[in-house]
Amino acid sequence: MKFLSLIKNLTIDQRRVAFVILLNIIIVIIESSVGVISGSLALLSDAWHNLSDVLALIVTAIALGLATRPVSMTMTYGYVRSEMMATFINASFLSLLMIWVAVEAIDRLLHPMPVNGWLTMITASVALIVNTASAVLLGGHTHMHSHDDEGDHHDLNIRAAFWHMAGDAILSLAVVLGGGAMIVWGIPWIDSVLSLIFAAVILIASAKLISQSFSSLMDRTDPKALAKFSAIITNHPLVLEIHDVHLVRPSSREHYFSAHIVLDESLKLVEVEQIIEELRHNLSHAGATHILLQPETQKYAGENNVHCNGHSEHTHGHAE
Repeated sequence: MKFLSLIKNLTIDQRRVAFVILLNIIIVIIESSVGVISGSLALLSDAWHNLSDVLALIVTAIALGLATRPVSMTMTYGYVRSEMMATFINASFLSLLMIWVAVEAIDRLLHPMPVNGWLTMITASVALIVNTASAVLLGGHTHMHSHDDEGDHHDLNIRAAFWHMAGDAILSLAVVLGGGAMIVWGIPWIDSVLSLIFAAVILIASAKLISQSFSSLMDRTDPKALAKFSAIITNHPLVLEIHDVHLVRPSSREHYFSAHIVLDESLKLVEVEQIIEELRHNLSHAGATHILLQPETQKYAGENNVHCNGHSEHTHGHAE
């Protein structure tokens, strides 16, 4: 009963991830066992890759759970960065694993070993079916059309997991074809060549995820989004200047924006509130999810400003 209650409390994404984890554990056991028996490095590398996916999906599931936890006195922003932290850990681990596969593949090219093509092909065919099903479960039809611009609000973890599974399906297909080549033409080195190709493709994909997640963790600003949000403020007829502008993206779904806005000191408080409400509305429609605007008088005009194409940007600001 407790287990059923736990399943019911999971989100749709968490249920899908849990099922994909189970499928991939089965594939890891089958591929690693047959890989040792057949002597196929491509099969073993695919098994290790699937094991990395299992670990990545477990971290993803934990991150999804943390992301739903409410804010507290000690975590005033909640666990919004858990997605990016999980992505960085997963991609880094996968990169290290693929470097090991590449080293082993080179050693196999220098010291060839016999490979059982039939066992390799049959086992990879099973993995191909499971990996394709896993990709579909993670919502491939949605993620295949997602983009990395500021309008993309798909969870980077789920998107990364989908591409892991889609990539696994492609790699499994390659192993099937490689096994067929070994049977038909008796080319033992095709196994090592495929492993090197797998490692290169996955390393490139992992590097992109590492870059995205690391940039988020280090609060790197997106210049295009910053310019867009700044323009909304500077184009308002009653805003004289802006300074101390900050923009961070703690997760793929969030844009935290803050700025000090200089207004005419003759404005009444109710008028200032109306301006801020209008700016908040426009900024939220432009993609900002957490907005902090600090109104100031002309006393602070020109403070820490660097003007560029009509927009105000800066590198240092006040504590808020």
